[in-house]
Amino acid sequence: MNITVEEISSVKKKIHVEIPLDQVTKEVESLYKEVGAKAKIKGFRPGKVPRNILERYFKDYVKAEAIQKLIQESYPSILSEKDLHPVSPPVIDPGELESGKSFQYSATIEVKPEIKIEGYIGLNIQGKQEVVTEEEVEERLKGLQELHAQLRTIEEPRAVRSGDHVILDYEARMDNKPLEEAKAVDFNIEVGGGRFIPALEEKLIGLHPDEKKEIEVSFPEDYGYKKWAGKTISFLVKIKEIKEKILPPLDDEFAKDVGDYSTLEDLKGKLKEGIEKEKQLMFERQLKDQIVDKLIEANPFEVPESMVEEQTKALVSDTTMRLAAQGIALKSLNISEEKLQEDYREVAKKQVRTHLILEKISQQEGIIVTDEEVDERLRSISERTHQKFDVVKRYYEKNELIPGLKTSILTDKTLDFLLGKANILS
Repeated sequence: MNITVEEISSVKKKIHVEIPLDQVTKEVESLYKEVGAKAKIKGFRPGKVPRNILERYFKDYVKAEAIQKLIQESYPSILSEKDLHPVSPPVIDPGELESGKSFQYSATIEVKPEIKIEGYIGLNIQGKQEVVTEEEVEERLKGLQELHAQLRTIEEPRAVRSGDHVILDYEARMDNKPLEEAKAVDFNIEVGGGRFIPALEEKLIGLHPDEKKEIEVSFPEDYGYKKWAGKTISFLVKIKEIKEKILPPLDDEFAKDVGDYSTLEDLKGKLKEGIEKEKQLMFERQLKDQIVDKLIEANPFEVPESMVEEQTKALVSDTTMRLAAQGIALKSLNISEEKLQEDYREVAKKQVRTHLILEKISQQEGIIVTDEEVDERLRSISERTHQKFDVVKRYYEKNELIPGLKTSILTDKTLDFLLGKANILS
């Protein structure tokens, strides 16, 4: 078998293959023998059909099957012989199968670029660790207080105030036509919370229980829900109940209620520790982003288009699933999947480049991922998702997600290595 590899670019190669006539003849003869044993042709017994008759009926079939088998049987061995590692399925040009001639075909593949990364030890990066302030702890404490607040129906009738929780019915109209997607019964709104329609919430202030009112709201041109953008919508609301928020006092009893804390100071200490961890993670993420940017800038190279396309699809799929989990479809945002792919393309390209750089550094530095580290990551996932470790591990193995998990761990370890060797300038 004659094999030549043509280098189209640093990431694309075209393999030219010539299979000898004797091998081609053997394959064709084998197929005719197989066909002849099963062929049912009037006037001939199975296995006794003359070759010229078989060719008349099955020439095209045998030709197609021979081409497919010759390629399928030779391609894997060619990759092994030439030490080629495609990152995507090949584009095959099958050529022609002619009687009395050797068979030639070509396969165009994409491979990872041959790169050598240097100058990654002792990178100069800038950053300063933020100190947790008392104000940040107090803000986190107030958030916890809000979370444990209780709602109490007001005893004496009064008007709606900012901060109240209002139970109401509403229905909306646009251009004098009802909007089926904008009507509700016994809907709970935190007035001034900004979680519904802020302009509508503001106009609820001053209304009384059992009061009905028509409220017009004008939406800006860049409003997220395109159908309402730039439109004026009329909401007919009826206030049914007003509840006020009762915040628990911030004392030692509150600390005991929200967790295993003996005093309020213990709770504050735990909150401060949590904020410190968050700031540390954010600080490290910023430093690692700088490392990645510096490595990309210092090491330009071509990336395989197929890897970029695959990563783009993964980003689009992830976004689509996250939106679906929130009950949001791409169509409702007036965004096509093609537009999303276009938007994510540069991000995907950077991610692929980053992966190739870090993969190469890990190889050069002998950084590996052990089975114990994989189990440790799976155990972390099981704790976070409140599922048994064995269940999570079986799921990852069954769905062939372990290689991707190993890649993620390897990336983290390599970045930790680079950060440990970097010079952090404040």
